[in-house]
Amino acid sequence: MPEAKGGRDQAGPGGASTAADQLERILYILPAASREGGAALDELAGTLGVSPRTLSADITDVVARAYYHPAESGSDIQVHLYSERVEVFTTGDFQRPVRLSLAEAACLGLALRGALATGPGTAGAEVSPTLTLLEEALAGADAAELLKELETADLRPGESGIRETVTCCLQEKEAVRLRYFKPAGHAPESRTVRPYALAHAEGHWYLLAFCEASREVRVFRMDRILEAAPTGPRFEVPAEFDAGAFVQGSRVYRGGEETEVRVRYSPAIARWIAERVEGERDPEGGLVVTHRVVDPAWIVRHVLQYGPDAVVLEPEEARGWVREALAPLPAANQVPI
Repeated sequence: MPEAKGGRDQAGPGGASTAADQLERILYILPAASREGGAALDELAGTLGVSPRTLSADITDVVARAYYHPAESGSDIQVHLYSERVEVFTTGDFQRPVRLSLAEAACLGLALRGALATGPGTAGAEVSPTLTLLEEALAGADAAELLKELETADLRPGESGIRETVTCCLQEKEAVRLRYFKPAGHAPESRTVRPYALAHAEGHWYLLAFCEASREVRVFRMDRILEAAPTGPRFEVPAEFDAGAFVQGSRVYRGGEETEVRVRYSPAIARWIAERVEGERDPEGGLVVTHRVVDPAWIVRHVLQYGPDAVVLEPEEARGWVREALAPLPAANQVPI
């Protein structure tokens, strides 16, 4: 267990926390916050010798890749960050080796090539076996797909400031005014909300907040927030609020406005799907999952990414969403629905 450092942030050269320091903290935070009820931020901060703000930054960095991964890439970690505690949920995939994405494998390969070119003479014996495995895997990848993975169009330079503002308001229990772009919206809307918690699922951070206009708890996807500014008034989070009520499997959604959509996954992918969501096996070895859908575009993207291995069973309305998405495509490129 890391020793407390008298309440001062651990620091490296120049007064900044090093990557090694942060990794050590994260490896302590994840199991500590995975226990039932999570872990208190003050308790973790005291143990690790850092401020609660540094802890919040560490927790955010655990899923930081979500901000440049493409949509639908998913995540095996859920994080619920409250003003006073953090809860971590995982499917258990950390018990097996980490699988690199194409972009990560390419970047690691470039770094190893650089090590070979500039390192000492003994570097080759250490680096070559790993580099060989990486390059063999990359050689089997589609070149166009690899280039697409390396694109940075999804990076949003100003988003970190928004996340910092929202996180600070969450910790201080202070209302925040947002400019938010809803799915299928025509223009940004202004909302004043009371941030109750942050949740991470499916590669995105979500703000769970009481909306003063609707007088209900709403879900706001962080990358749809264009501006955020504190408004001053303080509030208390209701004792009955539970972020877990807004999470189904690995998804964050808002109850009361969803449509139940039944999808059958073929035996070819059923085992992999079953690791992520609960479903019912059919006699042929397929898996039938009932998804609660708020955004029709989500289920269309989700189903189409699996091609003929995912078929919408019901309702007919949802089957129509998929048919509409496929209509512009040539018949040869369409999949059964």
